[in-house]
Amino acid sequence: MTQELMATLSTVPVSLPRHSKSNHLNLNPNQNPSPPTVNNDRSFTNHPILSLINQCTSTTQLKQVHAQMLRSGLFFDPFSASKLITASALSPFSSLDYARQVFDQIPQPNLYSWNTLIRAFASSSDPTQSFVLFLQLLHQCELFPDKFTFPFMIKAASELKAFRVGRVFHGMAIKASLGSDIFILNSLVHFYGSCGDLDLAYGVFVKTPQKDVVSWNSMIKAFAQGGFPEEALELFRGMEKENVKPNDVTMVGVLSACTKKLDLEFGRWSGKPKEALVAFRELQLSKDAKPDEVTLVCALSASAQLGAMDLGRWIDVYIKKHGIKLNCHLTTSLIDMYAKCGDLEKALGEIYSKLEEIAARLKSIGYVPNKSHLLQLVEEEDMKEQALNLH
Repeated sequence: MTQELMATLSTVPVSLPRHSKSNHLNLNPNQNPSPPTVNNDRSFTNHPILSLINQCTSTTQLKQVHAQMLRSGLFFDPFSASKLITASALSPFSSLDYARQVFDQIPQPNLYSWNTLIRAFASSSDPTQSFVLFLQLLHQCELFPDKFTFPFMIKAASELKAFRVGRVFHGMAIKASLGSDIFILNSLVHFYGSCGDLDLAYGVFVKTPQKDVVSWNSMIKAFAQGGFPEEALELFRGMEKENVKPNDVTMVGVLSACTKKLDLEFGRWSGKPKEALVAFRELQLSKDAKPDEVTLVCALSASAQLGAMDLGRWIDVYIKKHGIKLNCHLTTSLIDMYAKCGDLEKALGEIYSKLEEIAARLKSIGYVPNKSHLLQLVEEEDMKEQALNLH
């Protein structure tokens, strides 16, 4: 079934004839072939029954509202029906089976209802149902898919890594004069990145006229997940130059890139501590390039492996002299180096310094730790030491 569907989508024509209302397919064989009359009375917009939809907290309650809408005729107003579809498909208590039943009862669903159900299936465990709905939309709806439809379809293709199908949606969007829409372009960057084609992803990204934070995030994530952490970090620097404010999603992508970059560097120098130190020395003497965090972490790791205490101390001095911020990676590398080289006092000193830094940050935000139990422990230890000295 899935293979047949993919084949159909891969060859679907970009433009299809629109069908008249009389050609609307009855998807429920148990329904009366003659659908109820559609009511387009806009006075239903503020109908009191519709306010009950937002108060529902379960599918059972929603079904009760559904029954009232059927009795009152409200269900046959496309706008009112779309409200019910949204609740049944996208609410915290959503049920896609029920949402599909509701949808199949609507005589003439508006495009919003189509898009809502397509969106729900695109994010579900069975995104192929979005493709089924899309094909039905092309045949049954008088309106062509819009700028909201295509991002959901491209998301479904991303979830399934369906490269050929996603390419079809890309072509259809261009044919529909939606090729410059920011939502569609961002979805395409994510899609091509998910499918592993970073060239196409970057090509779409570059051609995006007014990039927003989602545009940058999508490309940064694509590079990071595709095994190109340096490119991801370079893109992040470019994002800052363009004065685009990063968000939490950005930082997750950057963190992923940093982690992969560290893994690559560690892998490169794993088992080669002398070569790592030579590389560090060359960078240190270079006028054009300076050791970065990755290089310093690798050099400290190499010093620990070789037991090169003097060199490790020199790197520690170098870090402090150049005002390099001690993040988690550098701090743990310094502690590890001192511990493995036999200077436990210095290792504990680094730990104490880090704890003091954390304590200062906590204090700056108003956190005051309860030290009473700690003082009690100290007093007990002093008493034990005095008792031992008496023997």
